[in-house]
Amino acid sequence: LRAQVRGAQVLFWLQLHAQPGNFKGIRSMKFGVILVAALHAAAAGDVAPCPGEGARYGDHKCNHDSTHRVCAQLLDAGGQPLSWGPKGDFWEITGQKAWQWDSEIRANNGDSWCICMWATARLISAAGCDNVHLHCESTDVAYVLQQYHDGGVDLDPAHSCLQQKCPHLTKFL
Repeated sequence: LRAQVRGAQVLFWLQLHAQPGNFKGIRSMKFGVILVAALHAAAAGDVAPCPGEGARYGDHKCNHDSTHRVCAQLLDAGGQPLSWGPKGDFWEITGQKAWQWDSEIRANNGDSWCICMWATARLISAAGCDNVHLHCESTDVAYVLQQYHDGGVDLDPAHSCLQQKCPHLTKFL
């Protein structure tokens, strides 16, 4: 992630300063083009597949749209929705019971899904960070930490929890 952050900073600098006339000779320009392409790929923030995510994105990763950026475990070891006591399961806590897609998660041989950032904040607020199981390597941590609200929901609970659970991905941000 350090390379991603530094890559984004260098990419920004290069985009501002590396105009074609600023390079000395064709060799430097080729190096600059290659460097910009490599840094752009690093800055994009690749994540691991989320175990159970559907094929809506083709690669089962949580880094495609503007909200589904957090990979969270929603099913227990028996494939049933995890319950957080009287508040219920993920779908009850987030008001999505009518669209419960646990059968799709099971069909994908997993226990997790790319959930909305707003749903992450609500789940953490209701169940507590210690009780929410996030897959750090499958979550677009850098993206989430750059957002303040999603769906009208304050993302502070999600930020704090990601910093607590994924310190290896947040310490350079």
